[in-house]
Amino acid sequence: MLETDKIHNFKETFLRIINKFKTLEKIPIDHGTGHLLYASEINTLEIIGKSPGINVTELAKRKGVTKGAVSQIVTKLEKKQLITKFKDSENEKVVLLRLDKKGKIAFENHEKFHEKYDSAIIEKLNEMSSEQIALVTNTFEILEETIDLYLNDLK
Repeated sequence: MLETDKIHNFKETFLRIINKFKTLEKIPIDHGTGHLLYASEINTLEIIGKSPGINVTELAKRKGVTKGAVSQIVTKLEKKQLITKFKDSENEKVVLLRLDKKGKIAFENHEKFHEKYDSAIIEKLNEMSSEQIALVTNTFEILEETIDLYLNDLK
């Protein structure tokens, strides 16, 4: 296969994966709380659950979105009584986030979801050498950098 064909196939596969993720993001799921949560919401809960006391700035950085976008999601999650905002004891201006009781339930059920669906990926990754995993990771980093450049050019 020609190099250009390989690159074309790689790009096609990558775009297909992105499109499937976009489809998944549009389907809200009840994670055991009685609330339908979109992927952006449950993934935000996941980060808060793994990093209790995280602030909005760090949350936005981890998600790769703006603070404004995170603030909108945080407001929705707070209205659904899934998270609580609280003041940093060392700096009253800093607002921190933690899961509420229902947020913990959603977080735990989302972790079970990952255990079920990520097992095939984990199994394949465990078959790979450290070098192969490093190559895949590096490829994703290159893709992220390229997308960041493109986004900056659009501004």
